[in-house]
Amino acid sequence: MKALCCFLFLSVFSIISSRSLNNAFAAAITRRHLGQIKEAEPQTDTFEIRVDVRLHFPNFRLKKAYYALQEWKKLIFSDPGNMIKNWDGVDVCSYNGVFCAKAPDDPNLMTVAGIDLNHGDIAGQLVPHLGLLTDLSIFHINSNRFCGIIPDSFSKLTILDELDLSNNRFVGPFPNVFLEMPKLKYLDIRYNNFEGEIPAQLFDLDLDAIFLNNNRFSSDIPENMGKSNASVIVMADNEFKGCIPHSIGQMAMLDEVIFANNQLTGCLPEELGLLEHTTVLDLSGNKFVGSIPQAFENLKCLEMIDIGHNELIGTVVEVICTLPKLKNFTFSHNYFNGLEKKCEKPVKPDVVFDYRENCLPGKPDQKDEDKCSPVVNRQIDCDSYGCKTEGESDEEAKKRKPPKRPPIHPPAPALAPPLPSPPPTPEVPKPSPVPSPPPPPTPKPKPPPPLPESPPPPTKPPSPPPPPVQPPPPPPVHSPPPPTHSPPPPPPPSPIPFDDIVLPPEIGFRYPSPPPPMFPGY
Repeated sequence: MKALCCFLFLSVFSIISSRSLNNAFAAAITRRHLGQIKEAEPQTDTFEIRVDVRLHFPNFRLKKAYYALQEWKKLIFSDPGNMIKNWDGVDVCSYNGVFCAKAPDDPNLMTVAGIDLNHGDIAGQLVPHLGLLTDLSIFHINSNRFCGIIPDSFSKLTILDELDLSNNRFVGPFPNVFLEMPKLKYLDIRYNNFEGEIPAQLFDLDLDAIFLNNNRFSSDIPENMGKSNASVIVMADNEFKGCIPHSIGQMAMLDEVIFANNQLTGCLPEELGLLEHTTVLDLSGNKFVGSIPQAFENLKCLEMIDIGHNELIGTVVEVICTLPKLKNFTFSHNYFNGLEKKCEKPVKPDVVFDYRENCLPGKPDQKDEDKCSPVVNRQIDCDSYGCKTEGESDEEAKKRKPPKRPPIHPPAPALAPPLPSPPPTPEVPKPSPVPSPPPPPTPKPKPPPPLPESPPPPTKPPSPPPPPVQPPPPPPVHSPPPPTHSPPPPPPPSPIPFDDIVLPPEIGFRYPSPPPPMFPGY
């Protein structure tokens, strides 16, 4: 009896003690995990793999992957599509969005080779533990709600080939950790909130596609851009400033280049004419000045060119309008005042020209004369915009803001022509009596003398002769513009023909873009 009682007592004690040990163990694990979450911000490269000893894995690499993915799962706060719902258990190769393959250095081992959680609407952060996935070749998480910064431990992903972080909420300067990925070919960080400068080392990498658009980058474009082997570069919708580097002409493999909607200035470099294999060239929405380089006639593969919404002047020449593969040529919202015959109407029926809002005489939907004349007659000195060539220092570059008619400071006389043009009728009588003292009989009896007197004002300023000649025709033509100007409805349609270009999703047939941010409320 006593023996039975002792046995029961010991059994109960052992059960109670085991439960208390388990609870204590669980509490310790919880505390440890909480501590790890707090320490997730220091970007460490070495981690102690803490996995339940009762779990068994085919190899150590899959064990590391399990630990890294479980740590990442802790910092995923929202998963409305249940994409990571099955991220439990030791079989990481069965997790949604996780792909395994034979290790590149040991075909006898399976390892995690890719992660693809695109379009998951997942909210969370990236954890340093992802640096343990050293065999990762593809990391795609576009169109989610990941935020924060990119962990420095990503430098351990030395065989990563494709990195797509687009359409998320990442912040901070350009992540220099990308520069430590020697095998990287595809870099897509568009539609985020990265800011600051673009490092010149980016163009030293052997990248094939670089998507930086729709961020907050605000630096000059590095002068060594021409060293890049990329076939697609999209830098649109940032705040890049300065000039297009002259080295761009060295990019023999460039297929598409998009600089749209930045603050770029200066003249278009002649070196753009060396891009003989380029099919898409978009320079719209900047502050470029001067004329279209004659070298553009060499762009035999060009299918789409958009130079709209700049301050370009001169004549649009036929050699560009008749490029053999051209399908779309937009030069609207500039100050062109000349159009060669084959540019008025496309030679091929499937080609589209958009020349609205220029200064083309006799064409509909053009700017008013008072907007055109100050710019059309402006003398452009491309060197004054400070566009550097390789090897030049920043000090040698002049300020890039386009000179607002400083050379035309003699336009003090230029201001005079506007005065004669409005009051030609009232002032004609006044000048006639004023000059009449020397030859009073000649001007008053004969109306022809007032005509010779109008020339003297032009002869006074040598440069103004063209302006006086132009004012007489404009007055009659000036009255029509108000009615034509009233149709600002045409301007809104301007983006319509090029919606596929404005939205990067349609750019890059080989590299489809993610859609624009789907969750603007965050």
